[in-house]
Amino acid sequence: MQNGFLIAQIRTEHGLSQRDVAKRLKISLAVYKLYEGNERPMKIDELNTLSNYFKVSLNALLGISKVIRTVHLRDIDYKYLRFSMRYVRKINRVTQKELAKDLHVSAATIAKLEKHPEYMTAAYLHAFVTRFHVSADYICGKTLKKEVL
Repeated sequence: MQNGFLIAQIRTEHGLSQRDVAKRLKISLAVYKLYEGNERPMKIDELNTLSNYFKVSLNALLGISKVIRTVHLRDIDYKYLRFSMRYVRKINRVTQKELAKDLHVSAATIAKLEKHPEYMTAAYLHAFVTRFHVSADYICGKTLKKEVL
């Protein structure tokens, strides 16, 4: 899941209110507050918007890297994400059923997200990249730099 504390910290460093960021994400203030409180997972397109706006890596926003570094302002490449999720799972010889068990979701959810990754939440992305020790920025096509976590 997203690191709400870090998101709040970055937001305040940029002199923005919660309402300002909620408007940028096109969501209600109440929903944004749940995101900062780590009470609700963000959608990955919202996480991507924050990554680009604040020039912070997805890895940092997910709390899987302590290095908050500037990244290129590339959007998530969903076609690449669809490919890379399957590829990473298959080269690790993990079936959809096994991954579903590891991530505490149904095999149908895994199949759906591999076909339509645009429906993925930050929580699922976090679980996936943590499970396989890969960079969220790389697997989402935001960077070409392979990074092992």
